[in-house]
Amino acid sequence: MTRTIRVLNCISDNRFGGPHRRNFAIAKRLQHEGVTTLFLFGHKEGQTVAHEIGQHTYLKHLQFMRRKRPVLSLFQFLAFLPANILKIRRIIRENHIDLIHVDGVTNIVPALAARLTDTPVIYHYNDHLPHMLQRVVPSMVAALSAKIVVQGEQLRRDRTRGRPGLERKTIVIYGGLDTRQFDPTRYEAKDRERLRRQLGLSTTCPLIGAIGNLNPLKGHTYFVEAARRIKAAMPAAKFVIGGRRLGTAPGYWEELQRLTRQSGLQDDVIFTGFREDIPALLSILDVFVLSSVLESCPCVLLEAMAMKVPVVTTDVGAASELVIHGQTGQIVPPRNADALAEAVLTYLTSPASKTRAMVEAARKRVESEFEIGKIACQHKRVYAEILDRGPVATPSSACRRKT
Repeated sequence: MTRTIRVLNCISDNRFGGPHRRNFAIAKRLQHEGVTTLFLFGHKEGQTVAHEIGQHTYLKHLQFMRRKRPVLSLFQFLAFLPANILKIRRIIRENHIDLIHVDGVTNIVPALAARLTDTPVIYHYNDHLPHMLQRVVPSMVAALSAKIVVQGEQLRRDRTRGRPGLERKTIVIYGGLDTRQFDPTRYEAKDRERLRRQLGLSTTCPLIGAIGNLNPLKGHTYFVEAARRIKAAMPAAKFVIGGRRLGTAPGYWEELQRLTRQSGLQDDVIFTGFREDIPALLSILDVFVLSSVLESCPCVLLEAMAMKVPVVTTDVGAASELVIHGQTGQIVPPRNADALAEAVLTYLTSPASKTRAMVEAARKRVESEFEIGKIACQHKRVYAEILDRGPVATPSSACRRKT
């Protein structure tokens, strides 16, 4: 007799971002595959999770690594540690949790609670660890987990090199995307024109955009520097940056404002702040740019590709495994504003037929390789293997097929 698999998905940050979008989309699809997901979030100041799926809980001081007031946050983490472990143990028992899915290898409290209940743990290794933690944390995660998921082959090689115990447990599952939500046919010309006007933009100007919370790893300074070069070559061009100001990096916001003014772009670069309407924002762009200096699997690339927006990305994380250079987008070296600008200008000056062929190929690649249903099926199979089960309740034909 089959029954539903019940998963507790643990994310230490409650501020809505990429991991939340990915995990929520997968959980929603898994509901139709006999997998029920409950969410546990750490609690921080600022905007909280904007979307809710099923049951969710917030616990304070789950994270021991905080950039803001690190000594105080470590003290709070240790002070709350016993109580948080017991609270999570109660959640596991009361909700008959079968498996703990932990996002981020520094999120150790759920894994410790799982030990008290003999509940298996799967870790999502998205973190870029400080040097002082690179020796200790991966070994600890290897000991606590049944499986470790990374989002790219290069990430797997980099993070398991010289650690055979970690390598044996590590598998690759890429980020996924709901192509029904990110569908350019949902946005008519009048919708795109309306949004441009709301942002104070001409309906015809070339528009280049970047989306990502404002922290130094996203490389927005290189985007602004590239914007200055693009503007010199194409005076009508405008630029938009969608992303939240982070309390953990207040100086970065000031640096971006200063650089924008110094570049003479204060009337040309629009900072939208946090937005939930990412598909709509992508729909008005002529080129999307990922200027990051460090990433894991930037799903915003898949979002832009699905929306048939020409993509320029730095060669970071799994970007080169998502984007095929010259076929579905352009890949340039990180920390290189000149290369970003040149790639953007190549799109803006190329024949429309060439760009159209590239974005069509990009959309097809997302549909065939990264559609959320396929990625959810991969998660479900891993869950079932860890629990040593056969088919779970009400499996769909998509997950019965091998992908």
